[in-house]
Amino acid sequence: MSRRFDAVVALDQVSLGIGASEVHAIIGENGAGKSTLMNIFCGKLQPSGGELCRDGRPLVLRTPLDAQLAGIAIAPQEVNLVPALTVAENILLGAQPQGRLGMIDWGRTRAQAAACLAKLDDTIDPDLPVERLSKAQQQLVQIARAVATKARILIFDEPTAALTDREAQRLFRFIRSFRDGGGSVFYTSHRLDEILALADRISVLRDGRLVAELEPRRTSKDEMVQHMAGRPVEIGPGKGHDLQDRPVVLEVQGLTRPHEFEDIGFALHEGEILGIAGLVGSGRTELGKCIFGVTSAKAGSIRLFGQPFSASHPADAIARGLVYLPEERKQEGIFPLLSIAENMAMPAMDRFRRLLGLRFNEMVGEVETYVRKVGIKIGEPGDVITTLSGGNQQKVILARWLMKHSKVLILDEPTRGIDVKAKFEIQSFLRGLARQGLSIIYISSELQEVLDVADRILVMHEGRAKGIRPAGEATQESLLALAMS
Repeated sequence: MSRRFDAVVALDQVSLGIGASEVHAIIGENGAGKSTLMNIFCGKLQPSGGELCRDGRPLVLRTPLDAQLAGIAIAPQEVNLVPALTVAENILLGAQPQGRLGMIDWGRTRAQAAACLAKLDDTIDPDLPVERLSKAQQQLVQIARAVATKARILIFDEPTAALTDREAQRLFRFIRSFRDGGGSVFYTSHRLDEILALADRISVLRDGRLVAELEPRRTSKDEMVQHMAGRPVEIGPGKGHDLQDRPVVLEVQGLTRPHEFEDIGFALHEGEILGIAGLVGSGRTELGKCIFGVTSAKAGSIRLFGQPFSASHPADAIARGLVYLPEERKQEGIFPLLSIAENMAMPAMDRFRRLLGLRFNEMVGEVETYVRKVGIKIGEPGDVITTLSGGNQQKVILARWLMKHSKVLILDEPTRGIDVKAKFEIQSFLRGLARQGLSIIYISSELQEVLDVADRILVMHEGRAKGIRPAGEATQESLLALAMS
C-alpha cells in the first residue's frame, strides 16, 4: 500500500494483514503513516498504489460506507459526534431501525444503542444529548458507534487518550471478548504498556515504511521505541535546577469557580515548569481556561509579572504574554481550513502587516525558522494544516505562541496522542525553553509524564488543590495518595 500527498510520501509499499481472533497493533511516531493506513482501511482515503484484499478477494473502498458494507469500522481518535443529538441518535446515526411507513422506530433505536453502550459503559444514559457528556464519555459513545455497525474488523485509533483507567479497563475487556468471538482489531496507541498487554502482533511504521514486526511476548518498550525512532532514545527526567530567588511571574490566590474548582493558589517562577496533575474531573482544564480568560472566576485574584491581572477575554492574556494550548486540538486549537503558515502566524499577523495586505514572504520565512526550531515535519508552509499528523499539528500550535514571544505558557495535555519519541522531543524542548526563562504550567493526567518534565507538581482532586510537591521527591504512588487524601 502506498499513498502520496503531492510531494509527501505518507505510505511507501506497506504490506501487512490481520487474521480472525487477532489484535494487530500498529505503532510509530507521529507522521509515520499510521492514520493514513487506517483511513485507507476504512474508506476515508484511497491508496496511490497497492491492493487491499478481504478474505483473499480484491476490495475497493471508495467511501466509509463501502468499508462498513465490507465489515470494517473505525473509532477515530478525535471525537466527531453531533452535540445536539442524543447518545442513541449518535450511535445509530444513519442506521436507525425503521417501523411502519419508513419512520424511525425510536424504541428499537434506544434499545440497540443501549445494548452497544452496555458493552463499554452502562452508566451512560442513551437519552442524554451528547453535549452534556464528559470528553471521556463522548469517546465511549464514538466507540459504541463503531460497535453498532456489527463490523468484524474494528479499528481503534488512540482509543484511551481521553479515558480514565476504569473506562480503559472496560474497553480492554470488550476488545478481548470481541477477539475471542472471532473478531479482528487494528489498534494504534502511543501507550506502549497497552500494546504489550493487548496485542497478538505488533507492526512498526517509520517514515511511511514497515520497518519491523514484533511479537509482544518477546519484545520490550525499549526495542519498540528504538524501531520507531530508528536509533536508541533515552527517556527520563532532565530537571533539578534551583528556583530559589527567581522572581514570581504568575501568582494565583483563592481562585474559585463554583462547581469546577475552589480556593486554588500557587506561584509560578521565572523559568519553572509547574505540573498540574489530577484525575479526569479534577478541574485542571477548567483552571487553565479561567486563568487564560476563557471563563471568569467568582472569587480570588491573579497577579501577572507583579501586577493585578484579570483577563475578561483571551486577547487580554495574549497581550500580556500569557497563552494557553488547549487539550482539544481539533476543536479549539487549529484553524482546519487554513495553511500551516497561517495557523502558526495568526497571533503575530500585525508584525507582517503593510498598507495593502501582508509581507507574505517575510511571514513564511519566519514560519520556516520556527518549523526548524520546534522540529515540525511538513511538506510546504502553504499546505493545509490538516495534512499534518496530530503531533505535528500540536507542534505548530506551540510554535504559534513562541512566534508571538509569549512569556507564560499554559499547556493542557500537550502530548496527548503523541508517540514516545515525539513526546520526549517536546518535553526536552520545553525544558530548553524554561532554561531560557519561559515559565510553563504543564497540565496532564499522566502522572509519570508530569514527574518527568516538571520542577514542582500541584495535585488537584475534585476541584481542590491537595498540595504541591517537588517533582524530585515525588512518585506516582505518592501523588495518587495526596490526591485521595
